[in-house]
Amino acid sequence: MPVRTSLFLSGLLSLLLLTGPASHAQISRQKQLETLRARSELWNRAFNSRDTTALAALLDAQVAISAANGTQLGATENGKAFSRLMRQRPDINWLNKPTQLDLNEQWQLACETGEWTESWTEPRTAEKTRIVGKYCLLWKNLNGTWVIASAIFTPLSCVGSYCKN
Repeated sequence: MPVRTSLFLSGLLSLLLLTGPASHAQISRQKQLETLRARSELWNRAFNSRDTTALAALLDAQVAISAANGTQLGATENGKAFSRLMRQRPDINWLNKPTQLDLNEQWQLACETGEWTESWTEPRTAEKTRIVGKYCLLWKNLNGTWVIASAIFTPLSCVGSYCKN
């Protein structure tokens, strides 16, 4: 084998050995981010279709969800709170719109931030209420499944009769 070919093959082999693991890690990272985005979108679909079972499946058993009206601890309590909210506001619509998703592969944690919108019709006045704010979700990978460990929903604007109370 000519020296030039031998050097080329040796260089190519070195390049493959050096980039192979990094390439695999990049694919793994990409898959995790895709999975997280899909899980995040599931929140919107589950909430707006009133599927509290699917919504609860996104939550860690010890989840803490905080908003202006307080903090609910645990998946069971949050599931009950979602059910009450849906009964009180039958036409409620909720949308989490992610703007950033950061992943810590080493600790299998992720931070999702974005804009949150909630709207419904107030039964006493038939006036539409709309809350817009920012949210932050702490995701953790628990036995291969990404779940929400904590969430903060901060209302920044409110229009409608509910806001006047």
